[in-house]
Amino acid sequence: MKYSLLFVAILSFDAFADLNVELANKSEKEQLKYSQLKRVEKTYDLGKWQFTDSVVIDEFAKRPHSHPKLTLTVSMPKNDGAFLSQYLHEQIHWFEDSRKTEVQNVINDLKIKYPDAPKKGPEGARSELSTYLHLAVCLLEYDALTEILGEEEAHKIISTNSKYFYKWIYQKTLTEPDSIRDILVKHNLYIK
Repeated sequence: MKYSLLFVAILSFDAFADLNVELANKSEKEQLKYSQLKRVEKTYDLGKWQFTDSVVIDEFAKRPHSHPKLTLTVSMPKNDGAFLSQYLHEQIHWFEDSRKTEVQNVINDLKIKYPDAPKKGPEGARSELSTYLHLAVCLLEYDALTEILGEEEAHKIISTNSKYFYKWIYQKTLTEPDSIRDILVKHNLYIK
């Protein structure tokens, strides 16, 4: 019985790559973003970084967010690198959401490593806790982009992000990736 349950779980995981995409307003802009999502999924193997199969595309969303459903905006429908950054970032939140103990351990170590981290944007995130959480998310996002697009393109995308939001977080991601990565690996919160 144990073997058949394991086999079903593996089959279910392989089938997980099929996304359930909802267009919130069924608009032309949302359709364009949906086409981008499908194009990117066909071009790159994203299965390693997909942790929810439910995606909403909403032209009236103020910004992308991960919960309660992964929601994408309609911005930049022709910039696949920026899209990948956004999409992977929100998927990684789902990864972390399922590992609360590991996340807390990582945050504790990051607080020691970076005691003066910014407590709000645009340098940090919405709060002190969110800033530390995003150090982990953004490092994983950077490493995912590096694996998918190569180091040069990943660096360019994260550098661009750092000009507009999570500025300090993305700068630490680029200047101290090994330090952050070591903490994630230590607490089993690294996607291999």
